[in-house]
Amino acid sequence: MNNVKNTQVIGWLLSFVKPLKLKVTGAILLGMISNLSVVMITFLGTREMLRLIDGNTSTVYRTFWLLILCGVIRGVARYMEQYLNHDIAFSLLADVRSTIFKVLRKLGPARLSGKNSGDMITAITTDVEALEVFFAHTVSPVFIALGTSLILISYFAHISIFIGLILLLGHLFIGIFVPVISYKQHEKTASDYQETFVNLNQAVMENVESIRDVNQFSLENERLADLANVGKNLNQEYQRKLGQSSSIQILSELGVLGTTLVMILVGNFLSLPASEIVLASVLTLSSFGGVLALSGLGNALLSTFASGKRLFSLVNEEQVVTFVETTTPKIELENLSVQDLSFAYEETPIFDSFNLSLPKGKTLGIGGESGKGKSTLLKLMMRYWDPEKGQIKLNDVDLKEFSETELHEIESVMEQRTFIFADTIAQNMTLGKPGVPMTEIKEAAKQAQLSDWIESLPEQYETKIGGTFRSISDGERQRIGLARVFLHDGDLLLFDEPTSSLDYINEQNILKTIEKASEGKTTIIVSHRASTLKIADEILMIE
Repeated sequence: MNNVKNTQVIGWLLSFVKPLKLKVTGAILLGMISNLSVVMITFLGTREMLRLIDGNTSTVYRTFWLLILCGVIRGVARYMEQYLNHDIAFSLLADVRSTIFKVLRKLGPARLSGKNSGDMITAITTDVEALEVFFAHTVSPVFIALGTSLILISYFAHISIFIGLILLLGHLFIGIFVPVISYKQHEKTASDYQETFVNLNQAVMENVESIRDVNQFSLENERLADLANVGKNLNQEYQRKLGQSSSIQILSELGVLGTTLVMILVGNFLSLPASEIVLASVLTLSSFGGVLALSGLGNALLSTFASGKRLFSLVNEEQVVTFVETTTPKIELENLSVQDLSFAYEETPIFDSFNLSLPKGKTLGIGGESGKGKSTLLKLMMRYWDPEKGQIKLNDVDLKEFSETELHEIESVMEQRTFIFADTIAQNMTLGKPGVPMTEIKEAAKQAQLSDWIESLPEQYETKIGGTFRSISDGERQRIGLARVFLHDGDLLLFDEPTSSLDYINEQNILKTIEKASEGKTTIIVSHRASTLKIADEILMIE
């Protein structure tokens, strides 16, 4: 991420804006009309006051109605500009989220399994939301400020080239110099703030996931103290950001007042009429609306660019594995073989010249201590990663020659923790197989020892679980994972700790079901339980 430049991020973000260029142009024009209406209200009001001082009352009513008209135009234009800008921003944020999801889908589960959960949550929530500053408060406001300033500077230059130059310098100071200063000041602060924010996300995730262990070992006070400390650090960084924002606000206001004061002094020096000096001074004060909107961008864009760099790096990551696109008729699996497999995970050697052969109809149990590569072997078979050396073959065909769809059709997988979607029990059981008859769903539930529990519920298979719906136990979660395997009915069954959350009686019932479902299929069961591995025809201990 450190090698990513802001210009790359800006170019990437503008690529999302390009399809909406007509809407953006409309927002820019409306913004300019809105800003110029404010200036016109000030201009007309001040000019009429000067006329009244001179005793001229002939244009009062006309000015009155012009002021009302400008006010109405200002209100409508401002509303429409804000509406368009935020409509553009939220549409583009949806596009970015869609792009991120597609990238994560392309990178595959290997990338996600190696990703810090706090970082990932920040990337797909906070980082994407941070881009709203660029889409809603940067793209069109920059052009609005530029267009408005050019029109006003041209008008002032018509009065006097020196007056126009003063206004130009004032607008450059607030529209460019102040944001650059702000960016430099906040550069270190934003990095520290983002780091503490990620730490807080990670701490909350860890505390939620470990709540049972925290209760069991009475770690409540210790964990709360750690969480409070992380929150305190975040508050301190936020206070630093607020302090710097206040100093930038003061600098901007001084810029406006300083420009106006210089305008008065130069007007007197040039011996301009008092009415023109007053008019120019009042117009100067009201002309900074567009550039003042940019003065605070330095702080906001720093967080935006930091988030943009992370997302840009993510979307430009190369795939860990690449599947072929061509598909062939579904094969009937006859054998599985692993030949001279070597693989290291994050420079830690896992396998070195590992070999395995498993014919159709055989069940292999794989045991061994945690961290020795049991689950990694299954993930290699699912192509989370490719071996550094050697091959994994189905029917003597390398896995790399199968399309993703073909591989998923062949393999039925149950990993260590079954993810439950916020949906009905039936939908959670039939993932990837829409339109499954209810008779098959009920049969799979019966095989997975779920039917009695489901039928005891008021809505039975239409009961919604996961998310904010009904919570379920780890054992029920695991049985749903088993039901998915039975419904998928692939030729290669891969079980990763299928009974880890079950008591002995339920374990034995499930093992009988697995044993029956494995008939005529190639099956691999990974478990640290000797009682689970007993159903295997052969047991391999990985050391």
